Amino acid sequence: MNLHDQIPLRKSCRKYSQDPLPSEVLAEIEAFIPTMQPLLPDVVINHRIVGPRDVRGLLAPKAPHFVVISGKQHPHRDLCAGFLFQQLDLYLSACGLGCCWLGVTKGKESPFGEDDILAICFGTPIGPATRMRSECKRKPLAEIATGTDPRLEAARLAPSGRNLQPWHFIVESGNIHAYYQAPGKLWGLLYTLQPLDLGIALCHLYLATKAAGIPFQFDPAYPKAPKAPSGFAYVGTVC
Repeated sequence: MNLHDQIPLRKSCRKYSQDPLPSEVLAEIEAFIPTMQPLLPDVVINHRIVGPRDVRGLLAPKAPHFVVISGKQHPHRDLCAGFLFQQLDLYLSACGLGCCWLGVTKGKESPFGEDDILAICFGTPIGPATRMRSECKRKPLAEIATGTDPRLEAARLAPSGRNLQPWHFIVESGNIHAYYQAPGKLWGLLYTLQPLDLGIALCHLYLATKAAGIPFQFDPAYPKAPKAPSGFAYVGTVC
């Protein structure tokens, strides 16, 4: 399955049939998850698929299934969670299913702020599961990148909380240096998902790199990374 082809087509779905998916479809989803490529193998990200009674969160769509994503505290935990599970988002889209990232939804059995990060809801969508590329409203590349690289178009199309696109890329000598908008600069202190959003964008960049036949390597401590733009923090380099 070519996940790269889904990048301009995927959409966040908020209306679902309440009928659960067949058990064989859920089994196929569970079988796909271990095949997903991690950003940093030493950062362990976990998941569990639960029903609507096992999650809590404000304004969560009524969906039959939720993937609760969790992990022990690590400086790059949320970045890695976004990178890993955006592959599931695209897989579900390719299967004709709807899904949506839910920034304030977690599992009921875990207190807020513990190991749970957030959740993704999914199921049979009411309405189209995909969209036309022209319907994708995103910032122009000039606002999110310094320098040019054709792979950045895939990162530009990545979803983010409130569609803020809180990232910036600097292209230099074939490398792409990644930065996210520093906490406290977006929506005060209320919005804290910038690292996860950047992880989603890096997933799209990984898939574009793979589609171009270029080896993908991410270094979170590249020694010669350019200085971060004002208000941003350096995260790592695709090299």
